[in-house]
Amino acid sequence: MTTTVTPHSPSPATDVVARTARTGHLIAAGAAMFALPWLVWGSAIAQAQGLIGWRLPQGLALWVLTPSIALVTALIGGRPALLDLGRRLVAWRVPPVTYLVALATPVVVATAAGALAAAFGHHPDLGAMMSLPSALAYLGYGVGLYLLTEEAGWRGLLLPRLQARMRPVWANLLLGVVWSVWHYPLLHVPGESDNGLPFAGFLLLTTSTTVLIGALVNAAGGSVLVAALFHAAFNATYSYTGVVGPDHTPLWTAAAVSAVLAVAVSAATRGALLRR
Repeated sequence: MTTTVTPHSPSPATDVVARTARTGHLIAAGAAMFALPWLVWGSAIAQAQGLIGWRLPQGLALWVLTPSIALVTALIGGRPALLDLGRRLVAWRVPPVTYLVALATPVVVATAAGALAAAFGHHPDLGAMMSLPSALAYLGYGVGLYLLTEEAGWRGLLLPRLQARMRPVWANLLLGVVWSVWHYPLLHVPGESDNGLPFAGFLLLTTSTTVLIGALVNAAGGSVLVAALFHAAFNATYSYTGVVGPDHTPLWTAAAVSAVLAVAVSAATRGALLRR
């Protein structure tokens, strides 16, 4: 018999999350997620507009999140909050099916989106944005990258606190909108894969995907590792299949498929999104 260790245990973890889920705490956590990445991306946009003659290294945009998340977690909840976040980051003994779903869902969405896009006259060009070997390499690298940066903040810090205050479906919809807005500068940074994407389609795709990730994280007892795997698979798959390519038809079809899945999961779980 396999024993599953999860960070969603009844008392200490739940208590520290509830104590640090006030509006001020959430605003502080959100500000920590936005401030430095937007500064980095803003410098690139300002340079492209001829406002300044330099830009900050764009690779910093995610890695500056690691100290920011650690600092704001310590400020709002001290050592107990840091320990809770740490438990969520290293929780790997979760139902094996959650790993499979994290890898398979983006592939299923991209395949269905490609078929729908073809019906609208789109001709897929697999590997044009990212080759298959590069996508596989990115998948491996991306898990560690997102675990220690974005997902530590979105699913490790903010999601548990939002779900402590509202029903999981509403918490994830709100988080999805915030996550979409957080990405907004990337739609205007020259050279980025998201550059030029329509924000409405991006918003629908990202928000519905957030609901799917939220359900998966809840099924895994709060494991951020599962979220990081989904995030890396999402980016690698969508880059390889051209969902985020210059032809926006696959973006819209992927958004539609993701939205249908998100509605189905929400309805099937009565808005609980598998939260125990």
